Amino acid sequence: MPTRVVTRTPDRRVPSQRGLQTRQKLMDATIELLVTQPYRDIKVLDVAKEVGTSPATFYQYFPDIEGVVLEASRLLVQETTATLDDFKDGSWSSDGLAGATRLVEAVLDGWSDHLPVMRVLTAVAAERDPRFVKAYFAATGPLRRVLTQAAGSARPDGEGKELVHALVTGFAAAAGHENAGSVRGLTRHQRRQGLARLIHAAVTTAAA
Repeated sequence: MPTRVVTRTPDRRVPSQRGLQTRQKLMDATIELLVTQPYRDIKVLDVAKEVGTSPATFYQYFPDIEGVVLEASRLLVQETTATLDDFKDGSWSSDGLAGATRLVEAVLDGWSDHLPVMRVLTAVAAERDPRFVKAYFAATGPLRRVLTQAAGSARPDGEGKELVHALVTGFAAAAGHENAGSVRGLTRHQRRQGLARLIHAAVTTAAA
């Protein structure tokens, strides 16, 4: 899973090339563990063992497991922004259900390499951890802006924000089920199509 974001260490040093490679391995190992284990069950020692290093080395690059997730979320923001560049003018919404389907596919396909990170961001942000609230809103910001352009700007300010918030929440919930083969008898395609219909209905109502 791609998690390449170059930044400084907890003590503000810029890692060497070798340090960046070690740091990358620690990030990748953490994200891989998140695929199969609950976030709070993962310990620094677990990550260090996966990489074949020590907890002391981990702490040279990250303050804690949360720090890895928050760092990985920066790449999620970058990639989501790039993915939604073609949608930001709102023109997709004039193409009916087909346009809404394209948006759903673009967002969920773009998030597919970051599902463990998105899952943790959503869950911990709901607990009101300020760091994760900030990271969640940064990660969903590009989508929020796209939806606001298409659905929120045509409604009174309060109603527009409520609608966009509900739609973004729907995307986050859908992402949480992406890897499930079936949810209550619905395939992934059917779940995505249901979300597209919801987006289409919201945009159509807003434009009426």
